[in-house]
Amino acid sequence: MTSTIETGRAAVLHDYRADFEITNFPKPKAEPGGLVVEIETATVCGSDVHVWQGDMVGVLPISPPLILGHEMTGRITEIGAGADIDSVGQRLRVGDRVVWAHIPCGRCHECTVEREPVLCSRRYIGYLNDCSAPPHFTGTFAEYGIVRPAAGRVRVPDNVESAWASAGSCALRTVVRALSVAGPIDRDDTVVIQGAGPLGLFATALVSLHNPRRLVVVGGPADRLQLAKEWGATDTVMVDPTADPAERIDEVHRITGRGASVAFELAGAPGVLSEGIQMIARNGRYVVMGTLGGPPQPVNAATIVTRGIRVLGSMSGDIGDYHTALLALERYRDRFDWNRMLGNTYDLDHLADAMAAMLRMDEIKPIIRPRPSA
Repeated sequence: MTSTIETGRAAVLHDYRADFEITNFPKPKAEPGGLVVEIETATVCGSDVHVWQGDMVGVLPISPPLILGHEMTGRITEIGAGADIDSVGQRLRVGDRVVWAHIPCGRCHECTVEREPVLCSRRYIGYLNDCSAPPHFTGTFAEYGIVRPAAGRVRVPDNVESAWASAGSCALRTVVRALSVAGPIDRDDTVVIQGAGPLGLFATALVSLHNPRRLVVVGGPADRLQLAKEWGATDTVMVDPTADPAERIDEVHRITGRGASVAFELAGAPGVLSEGIQMIARNGRYVVMGTLGGPPQPVNAATIVTRGIRVLGSMSGDIGDYHTALLALERYRDRFDWNRMLGNTYDLDHLADAMAAMLRMDEIKPIIRPRPSA
């Protein structure tokens, strides 16, 4: 009598900028404290595209083979011992959908003294790890996902669509953290958001709930700026790569009167930080979170000093930010059409096409469905 081993497919990156190889790995088993899920949807993040393009070589200690993907919604197929409660106290059952977080080490200064696990230099980030060793399913462009015992996890509300939750598990939770870092925003503030990608659009939606005097989105292309207007921007400024950046800076000052009292760098484009500093009003706050790599950017330090600008870095989010993001998706689903951000749906065999579409800015947030439709 022969035994069969159940397997799951994954899209494996062996060479940068190349197509992905579909590989079958043994289905994982749930560890005590952990979960095994079937990936229902995954969405493509700009970070996935950067890794695929090889842009992170020399920035992070990573090398193929890799299973990319870290924005996901998984449906639980197996619950390890003691893993039947999520990180905010909600009961988990087989069939529930969850999102989950990267894993801080829990034994460093940032984790234990600063209580800022997102700044842990030894965080386990699944999709940046070699997938050749068991249990293989490190990233989420795959049929199965592993929620490791130390990973925070949150059940997805029933009326939040899986594709929304996937996008919310990275882009929106990052924005939730950035707004916390920024501090209070009220009706007297003039807010500038640099970037009209997933981060910028989610930030536009959440900041609009604070009803600032002006909410200016600087970015492009035109269809994304139109969505920003629909989601609460009072003004938009188109970024023309061939134009003088001074024109954009002048336009922001014309709209706001004195510059931004609060600004968010969510674009990650070359030179964006240099421009942003010039857009800030005296005593303004500037939250920088879009730039994770690339060449150094020149910044006029005297402008920061003489205007009393507070520059604040923000990265990623903790599991509580994931939960807050899911609640926002649920509460404001009638106010914001979250589907407007989502692009076409691809299977694993066409993952490179989804990556390329995002790289060309043809789509804001492509959707990956690893399993064929029933």
